[in-house]
Amino acid sequence: MNYRLIIIAFFLSLTLHAQEKKQNDSIKIEINSNTKTIYVLGGIASVITKDDLAFAKKYNVKFHDFGCIPPINFDEYEAKNELVFEFLNKTYGKQWQKEIRPSILGFEKWKNRNNK
Repeated sequence: MNYRLIIIAFFLSLTLHAQEKKQNDSIKIEINSNTKTIYVLGGIASVITKDDLAFAKKYNVKFHDFGCIPPINFDEYEAKNELVFEFLNKTYGKQWQKEIRPSILGFEKWKNRNNK
């Protein structure tokens, strides 16, 4: 009986590790695409403004609004945004930081950690 439980636990741990690796791979693939996506937590109405659209066009990014249902894997999307912020810094310098809305998912945390 204990032998079966050990085998089941082993296979479950392999499955969880594989899912985590897929998430990390999807982040890398997404950051290498031509158009980067910045994820935004919205509400019933869209929170993407005309200024956001102008920012998206200027810096070749797009915004994805989750609407009123936030994602379960919140940290994953925050990490994806941080990779886009790093890309913007390398490509455009720090000017974009003055133009992006501070309420973008993970931006303030990233800025405080990286601009000291």
